[in-house]
Amino acid sequence: MAIREEDVRARPGRPRDPACDAAILQAALEVFAEEGYAGVSIDGVAARAGVGKATIYRRWASKAELVVEAVRCGASVDDRLPDTGDLRADLTSMMQPLIDRLRGDDAKLLTMFAVERQREPELQEQFNQSVIGKKREHLRHLVALAIERGELPPDTDVELIAEVPPALIWHHALYGLPMADDFLERILNMLIPARP
Repeated sequence: MAIREEDVRARPGRPRDPACDAAILQAALEVFAEEGYAGVSIDGVAARAGVGKATIYRRWASKAELVVEAVRCGASVDDRLPDTGDLRADLTSMMQPLIDRLRGDDAKLLTMFAVERQREPELQEQFNQSVIGKKREHLRHLVALAIERGELPPDTDVELIAEVPPALIWHHALYGLPMADDFLERILNMLIPARP
């Protein structure tokens, strides 16, 4: 699960060595995968990456921020927020990559991360701020626009419809339930009425 330099997001400030960033993120990901969030320390990550603690703190303000970024990059979590004017297409574009990762090599890491977030409030808070918050807001936005366009009935519960696809996907992942090739299609067929 190597982290490529192009997966590392640029941050403001003076130019940094991308190889150093990648080494830190890879070290954090390895420690997290081996020992869970409680086992991650800035000292341990610094030693494994061959850098000083100050080098890490110049890039990430906290352990939670570092671990979230390491998992996001290591599992290539997609930040695309599509808005094509077609709710089904946009939900497919957002949810299918998650299903693919949860059915692939990243499944163990991502499910472990989901469980650890429930145990560690600071990890959950950082994840909500930097990753999932924008996606939740965008999903609600897409559903609201679909109502305006007439794709969904006027009395549609925006919050519920926006939460159902990711909730069902994560439910299946965390309980080891199968996600067949048509899993997302079945979810969307339940939520979005067929067009006449």
